[in-house]
Amino acid sequence: MLLFIKNYDLLLLKKKYILLYVLNLTDILFTLLLLQTGYFTEMNLFMVSAVDHPLICILLKVIFPAFLLGYVYHTSKTGDDEQLRISNIAVNISLSIYTLVNLSHLVWTAMLPFLILGHI
Repeated sequence: MLLFIKNYDLLLLKKKYILLYVLNLTDILFTLLLLQTGYFTEMNLFMVSAVDHPLICILLKVIFPAFLLGYVYHTSKTGDDEQLRISNIAVNISLSIYTLVNLSHLVWTAMLPFLILGHI
């Protein structure tokens, strides 16, 4: 695991970008599912109004990140060692944040039956 975090060769960075994209997709999936229950609200200030509009939501959380990460990966191909190191730090921070967000969603999903039973 430590090697995964510390290493920043191009192939590993590509895997990290893909993992970041998957975590982004699971974030929006969990968010939309939890919002449908009526027990939760969107906490991300950038997404509060977007989650009410499916097209905007898909653009912001599916299409735009795919293009952005593709662009970042493409430009990483010509990056020197220092640029790859900085990219690695940035993607590791992003992965950490999205991992925590997804874990939070999992905890709330696990607690959902108790919330529902408490309101019956």
